[in-house]
Amino acid sequence: MRSVEVWDFATRAFHWLLAVLVFVCFFSGDDEGLAFIIHAYAGYMVFMLVMFRAGLGVVGSKHSRFSDFAYSWAEIKSYGLSVLRLRPARYVGHNPLGGLMVFAMLIVLAITAMTGIFMVAAHLSWLEGVHEALGSIMQVLVALHITGVIVEQVLTGERLIKAMVTGSKETLSDQTHQVPALAPAWRPLLLSAVVIAVGVVIFVQINFGAAVVTFSAK
Repeated sequence: MRSVEVWDFATRAFHWLLAVLVFVCFFSGDDEGLAFIIHAYAGYMVFMLVMFRAGLGVVGSKHSRFSDFAYSWAEIKSYGLSVLRLRPARYVGHNPLGGLMVFAMLIVLAITAMTGIFMVAAHLSWLEGVHEALGSIMQVLVALHITGVIVEQVLTGERLIKAMVTGSKETLSDQTHQVPALAPAWRPLLLSAVVIAVGVVIFVQINFGAAVVTFSAK
């Protein structure tokens, strides 16, 4: 076995910042006052982070790209059965169930954030129920994600949480040929600049700050 770099800084920073913001959203869900303002701003930052992750899925490092963990249903089913048999295979990047979870969480997060933004900016109160339902689905996905990480660590011995902190992962000798160089730092930096610019333009154009204050005082 050898230690290799798998997750670049951009992917790790996205992961942990998103985790913090999602939990802030979970615990600041009141529909008025300061709690709602915090919830709305955290949700808008989640929206920007999802845009950033979508970009990483195209131009990021090998194991951050969507193409790396877009497994077929046959592969997902086979891996799921191997987990039930308590003998899952080890992957350098995301395993098939982990890859499926990434797609599910990003899609739900994107729709949840957008319904929240439309609800506030366009005063579409009827979206509130949809937004809350999506938030509940997200809570289930987060619980499944955490459970999946724990189960994989127990069954394979991989230190997945440590890997998402340090970026390095212990790989089997026959996996080392699969490990590519990480993407150059300028790519996520340029992507960050584009996402921030787009996020600021949208924020200003829809007058989101004023809309949040008005909505919180309803």
